[in-house]
Amino acid sequence: MQQSSSSSLIIFALLFLIAINLFILDLKVFSPANIQISEISTSIKPSDTVSAPILSATPIPTIIPSLLPTVVTETNVTNNSKIPRETYVPLGTGSTDKSGWDDLVATETVIDPANYGTIKEAYFFASLRNPTQNGQVEAQVYNVTDKHPVWGSHVILNGPKEQTITSQKITLDNGTKLYRVQLKSTMQFQAFLDNAKIRIISE
Repeated sequence: MQQSSSSSLIIFALLFLIAINLFILDLKVFSPANIQISEISTSIKPSDTVSAPILSATPIPTIIPSLLPTVVTETNVTNNSKIPRETYVPLGTGSTDKSGWDDLVATETVIDPANYGTIKEAYFFASLRNPTQNGQVEAQVYNVTDKHPVWGSHVILNGPKEQTITSQKITLDNGTKLYRVQLKSTMQFQAFLDNAKIRIISE
């Protein structure tokens, strides 16, 4: 009786182990993870192409800033029309003791704005001197060709014995014109124009 009981127990244990193995095998074969993997693998056809980022194995070289070449734009080098330039047109000297405008013929000059490219600005410079400091000394540029003063060129010395005065922006008429400086001393004391010029800024 004891031998048959022990044999039964051994058979029962073997059957129990076999059942456990089959259960574990079922879990591995029919688990959700395996199902998902199999479904994904069957959904991909051989003709399908999967794009993936290509990573370069070439190392990126280190760039030293001090060794980089200096790049100069072509506009700044070859296109001189973009670089403003200054031109000074000398007008000369003169004097007067008249209280009205006196034409200083020695200061006459011919100017054609077309010879200076595109003029952006122009100014009249006058170095005036009033030795007695009586009254004031005035000067302006006069367009002899068209018979009118140049707008903005009127300058006044009032108080100091001498001073170089810059006018407002002046307008030079188109075409070739003859210009001269006019001078006057309001108290009719001798006054001087020691230097006069026109500054032209163009591009």
